[in-house]
Amino acid sequence: MNDQKRLLIVDDEETLTYSLYQSFILAKHDYEVVTASSGEEASTKLKEKNYDLVITDISMPGMSGLELLTNIKQDYPGTEVIIMTAYGSPEKKEEAFNSGAKYYVEKPFEIKEIKQMVMDILG
Repeated sequence: MNDQKRLLIVDDEETLTYSLYQSFILAKHDYEVVTASSGEEASTKLKEKNYDLVITDISMPGMSGLELLTNIKQDYPGTEVIIMTAYGSPEKKEEAFNSGAKYYVEKPFEIKEIKQMVMDILG
């Protein structure tokens, strides 16, 4: 039986998405890591496979990360979500947690900080 954890990284900022992707691929954890550059693309991928964790930016063209979070919690309640943002505010943070985010992290951040959050969630 394959108990590999699935992680979906969603951000329209390609360099950040790639950096996070590389850091998880190179780590000695048994995660399947998939990326998406928009909330819409992430929604499509979520319909194709189950993910244990989604890491998403708030600000993206089209569907925002908060909209994606709301959809995930409605359609895939077992999927955890980490929200990232470069434009943090107490209101956005509260909205993210009220919508079901597990963590809320402001950019710039250390990749090791996100990796620790992922390990806390996925083990």
